Amino acid sequence: MTKEIPARVMLADMDVRYDRYGKRRTFSLKFVSLAGKLYYLPNAYAQGAGKMNNKEYRMRGIQPCCPSGNPEGHAYAVKITNILEYNGHPVSWGEDNAMMAKV
Repeated sequence: MTKEIPARVMLADMDVRYDRYGKRRTFSLKFVSLAGKLYYLPNAYAQGAGKMNNKEYRMRGIQPCCPSGNPEGHAYAVKITNILEYNGHPVSWGEDNAMMAKV
């Protein structure tokens, strides 16, 4: 059983776009789309979700990529409460994250 990751830690880690060497940080992600489909992206990176305030609308833009970091396919606008797994760890929307889950 893998250890759960708190949602606030997942969001903080996702907001770090580049490492100290200037390379994009990639991660794996499992989420449910707004249409209700389950997606698993083994390699992806965060980007903007269009012309909106990501924090206000509680969305993140996710771009699938190959292992070397080159983009593949199209970007997904993902509601943060629909993210189920981050880097193989289930996302915990526990008591201290109750305010996030209500939105």
